[in-house]
Amino acid sequence: HPESPPAVAPSPPARAAERPAPAARIAIRLTRSEPRVHPDLARAHLLHDAGDLDGAGAAYERVLDGEPKNTDALRGLAALALRRDDAQAAQDYYLRALEADPRDAAAAAALIGLRGEADPVRSESRLKTLIAAAPHEPAAHLALGNLYAAQNRWHEAQQSYFNAHAAEPSNPDYRYNLAVSLDHLRQIPAAIRYYRGALEAAAAAPAGFDRSRVEARLRELEP
Repeated sequence: HPESPPAVAPSPPARAAERPAPAARIAIRLTRSEPRVHPDLARAHLLHDAGDLDGAGAAYERVLDGEPKNTDALRGLAALALRRDDAQAAQDYYLRALEADPRDAAAAAALIGLRGEADPVRSESRLKTLIAAAPHEPAAHLALGNLYAAQNRWHEAQQSYFNAHAAEPSNPDYRYNLAVSLDHLRQIPAAIRYYRGALEAAAAAPAGFDRSRVEARLRELEP
């Protein structure tokens, strides 16, 4: 049987889209411009995508030097901490993100997921409440899937991982966890498809899984 999926590190925060400034209100001669992305934040995302985790961390820290409550940078540092298997540091960054913005659903979901083993029943309830309020937040579905997987509730895990994948189809970790859940359910053709998809996505974005293990599992499954 395949191994249970690890709690993969969340992907770096999505980049804020550049949008044109809204039209001026001519009657009161008011002009407004959209907030600009901090240049070091954009650089941190690029470095994270390129696999330069030290460089990405330094860039996120520079953002916080000028903007201590920048939630994108805080979540980025939390993701890097998870890549280093430093769950305590990740929790600290997620808590800081929630202090800066209590409505940050991604930070809330990740924090609940990290604390899920201590009280899985309460964590499941909190994640479901969060999903009801933010149904398109992939991090919440991922955290719920990981909670189910830790309890070998694979049918429920598979649905949660599918929801995460549907919300962010290009994320390699979401494809990978979906593949593992299908593997446990012995839905082999679908598992193979998503394992392959995870490897393809990992060529273009950071992934929290071991690619060599995925390739080895594919060799075992494919005729």
